[in-house]
Amino acid sequence: MQDSYKIISSSILYWFSQKKWFVFSIIFALIFISLPTPIGLDIPAYHSLIILFMVFILVTSEAIPFPAIALLALVLQVLLGVAPADVVASSFMNDAVLFVMGSLMFAIAIVHQGLDIRLAKIIISIFGKSKRLFLAGLMVVSAVLSSFLGEHTIIAIMLPIGLAIIKNVDSSTPDGKNAILLVLFSIAYGTIIGSIGTPSGGARNVIMINYLQEFTTAERIDYWGWIQYAYPILIIQLIVAYFVLQFAFPTSLDNVQVQGYKRSIAKSNSATNIRHLFSCLIIGFIIASWFLFNQELGLGIIALCGVLIFMICGMVSWEVINKNTNWGVILLFAATISLGFQINETDASSWLVGKFNELTSFFPEDSSFSWSFMAILTGLTANFFTSSATTSLLGPMAIELQPNDISFGMSAAIASGFSFLTVISSPTAMIVYSTGLVSIKIFFRVGLLMFSSSILILYLVSKFYWVTL
Repeated sequence: MQDSYKIISSSILYWFSQKKWFVFSIIFALIFISLPTPIGLDIPAYHSLIILFMVFILVTSEAIPFPAIALLALVLQVLLGVAPADVVASSFMNDAVLFVMGSLMFAIAIVHQGLDIRLAKIIISIFGKSKRLFLAGLMVVSAVLSSFLGEHTIIAIMLPIGLAIIKNVDSSTPDGKNAILLVLFSIAYGTIIGSIGTPSGGARNVIMINYLQEFTTAERIDYWGWIQYAYPILIIQLIVAYFVLQFAFPTSLDNVQVQGYKRSIAKSNSATNIRHLFSCLIIGFIIASWFLFNQELGLGIIALCGVLIFMICGMVSWEVINKNTNWGVILLFAATISLGFQINETDASSWLVGKFNELTSFFPEDSSFSWSFMAILTGLTANFFTSSATTSLLGPMAIELQPNDISFGMSAAIASGFSFLTVISSPTAMIVYSTGLVSIKIFFRVGLLMFSSSILILYLVSKFYWVTL
């Protein structure tokens, strides 16, 4: 009996040690629910903010799986009276969620076609005259493709190219180590930077477009409109990133085998060529549809059309898509979007903005301060909380600061894409870190310079270029 008691006690203690942040979030919620509702907030709005902070604690600590966090956020919205069940359900599924689901599936279908070798041949043929030009080409191509197809797709295609050309580099020497880091960061930064370029570059972009359409009276922004705002920032960031990386990782690139890799991929059969050609046609068709029909059909439905074409043509099976789709991420996106809608609908976002204005009342009345605060806040939060979740939850607050000026919402969404500081901030960062060749310390050290530069670029472009649009 005593042994059973010890086993049960040790099991409970072990559970608490593993789930301490979950327990803390529950205690946090119970304490604040028992307190009087703050002046200016009704109960649904107050409870929506409590759920927001619970989600933040759970996501950053990873105390429970992401699908569990998503389901908890949905259940609590109903149990705590934030909104009725049918309202929560309707906000759970919209075009932004369909886009997240469709783009993840579309990415799996594309990667399954083995386009990395075809893409490597094209890059080498254009940029292969010198090694530094080749690295610039890797960065540019990664950025352009990422802007249309999403960073999770492109990092899966581009990283094998980078790993192939550095496989014989001696990492024990400073020159060799810097060469490895320069190649990997060129691909990673190109992919991260590119994701801000178009609505299809990242789920956060589509989420912000939905919010701008729902919560503002400003002119609606479409696919081409987003590009006009974001692509100048992307181009300037690429130039800055190239020189930042050359400064951070000085190397001769002597052992980087570009020509050797070119010879190893020289042979390909005609069947593969036809498959790649047809894949490119499908990708081109989907990108063109995003440009032409995004208002009528929605970005999510168009992405799902791409998945359907690949499946109907027998180029990828449902088993492959189902096995590789991260359904937990989709659930989390949907739940945070739903919570973001309720935060706005209950006027909790207006209350937060009011408190923010009270705190900053001693500063000069200049919208630049509010803009800077929101851009830096969303950028930093996204590095610890994922960009899409950050935009879902802080987006309504950013819009509320200037409801008739889309630059505040746009800046928040774009800044949340500056995933340069931590390895948990984006799919690209996590995948590159998983190679074992990049340390957390190096990622942060270089990323701090890149993050600061990006915020400055965003500010200057919004101040002097966006006003002309």
